[in-house]
This record gives sequence, structure tokens and C-alpha cells, in this order.
Amino acid sequence: MPKLQNTTYLKNYFCNHPTQRKTGVAILLASKLEFQEIDIMRDPQGRYLFLKGYLNKTCTLASIYVPNKGQAPFLRNILSKLQLFAEGTLILGGDFNVPLDLILDSSTGHSSIPQRSIRSIRRAIGDMDLVDCWRTLNPQTKDYTWYSALHNRYSRIDYVFIRQIGLPRLCTARIDPATWSDHGAVHITMESPLYRPAKWMCRLNEALL
Repeated sequence: MPKLQNTTYLKNYFCNHPTQRKTGVAILLASKLEFQEIDIMRDPQGRYLFLKGYLNKTCTLASIYVPNKGQAPFLRNILSKLQLFAEGTLILGGDFNVPLDLILDSSTGHSSIPQRSIRSIRRAIGDMDLVDCWRTLNPQTKDYTWYSALHNRYSRIDYVFIRQIGLPRLCTARIDPATWSDHGAVHITMESPLYRPAKWMCRLNEALL
């Protein structure tokens, strides 16, 4: 397993191909988080990693790397596994290798992936009641996470999903420029389930009576 020398993320989980450097996913947890691991599921081929634990409440974190061919059957299979594994708050992120909306998520409006496959993927995501965090907060914005020099095309193929029930806790979502990777990172922030807005009490100045 690879090691990450970063004191900010001392709790890290990895999953990679046993013999080839072609696939791999990771979940990194900030050192200050009091996370208690409950269960973990790793793909022997390094395509997905599911982590279930307790962080004030039960939560499930999932990281996936979808192949660039056969995306629809792969995702249906992985999402069915995740459906059985997940408990509590669910956050799913990764490289899906597919633009879900050709008009908004592809700079050319085209993709090598058949539209019927894209529709199948969207149905599978919808069946799990998952919502695209960045698109939810940026409904008509065009921004991309990856550039294909071969096709001279920008695409948004990296996503973070949460269940629809968690949308009220979603605060921000952004796409960063690609720097050390050829993909732009997707960031989201969410309120803690323990967050409670401060209650203000107003007291009447009796001297005014």
C-alpha cells in the first residue's frame, strides 16, 4: 500500500491494483477528526473503496475510479454494492469518466460514450437518490475537471455526490484548476450534523416602559 507523508492526513485508506500502476483510489481523513472505523470494502482491482465509520453519527465515504470503457455496467454494479454497504450519511466521489450532461459538461457538446449509456448511468444514480453537489449549486454553469488533448475537449467527469436528504447541509462546491494532476479537484463543504444555529434572546429594557 502507498504511504502519504502528510501530518494533516494521518488517517488514510488506499486501494490499488496489486501488480499494475493503472488504478487506485484513496480516502484521506484529517488528523483532527475523531473517526471510528466500522467496516471497509476494497476492490481487488483498485477501482473502488468504501469506508463506513462513526463521526458523531454513522457515515459512509466512497471513492471510485470508473474505467474509460463500459462505464454504465460498471457503475450499476458498483452502486448496487454501495447500496448494500452504505449506512448513515453518504458521500461518494471520484472519476466517473463520463459527462452526465453533454450540453453543460462537455465543451463540444459531444462524447464518445453513447447517449443511451449516459442515460443509464443517470438512472442508476437517481435510483440511489444521489445528487451532484457541484451541479446542484451551479445549475447552468459550464466548468470542467479534465482536458482531452486527443479530442481537444474539456469535460466535467469528476463528481461528488450526496443523498438528496443531505442537501440542506451542503454549503459550497467548487472545481479547482488542475495542478499536480491532470484532473481538477472538486471540493464541497457541509455543515456538521451536530451544528445548531445560535439562539438569540431579546430582553426588553424596562427603563423604556
